[in-house]
Amino acid sequence: MTTLQTVLVTALIAIWLCISVGFLVSVIQSAIYDRKREKREKAQAARDLEYHEKRMADFK
Repeated sequence: MTTLQTVLVTALIAIWLCISVGFLVSVIQSAIYDRKREKREKAQAARDLEYHEKRMADFK
């Protein structure tokens, strides 16, 4: 291998590594956000149900 080939291969590996790390970080952030969003949605559904039951009890 020539020096130019070595430099190009090293640059390609470095670029691939950066893209892979960026993709990995993106996947981890998405997973964390999805879990938090799911918890918020469950809490909202529980509050909505409680509010509905209270309104129906007050209506009677």
